[in-house]
Amino acid sequence: MGLLPIVEKGKPVACHADWPLFYMNDFSRLGLVVSRLADALSALRSDGYIVHADERGTVLEIDGKDQVAAIVAALRARAIDCDTADLVSCVYQG
Repeated sequence: MGLLPIVEKGKPVACHADWPLFYMNDFSRLGLVVSRLADALSALRSDGYIVHADERGTVLEIDGKDQVAAIVAALRARAIDCDTADLVSCVYQG
C-alpha cells in the first residue's frame, strides 16, 4: 500500500511541508492533480477508496500503479479532469 497525494489544479500544494528545504534535481513526489478537489474526493470515497485529509493535505491509499490508472479513469468518467504529475514542480518554480 502507498499514499498518493491529491491536490487541486491551480491551488497551493499543502503536502510539501514534509519535503526537504533544499534538494538536488533528483527529488520528486508523484501526486494526483484534479480540477475539482471536493468532487474528486467525494467520488473516490463513494467508490470505496480510503482518503485521508488533514492540515498537511490530502492523500489517497493505493495498492499500485494499475490502481492509479483505474482511479484516473473513474474520475474522468465523472468529468473530473485529473492527471498524475510531479508535485515538486508545482511548488518549486525555478
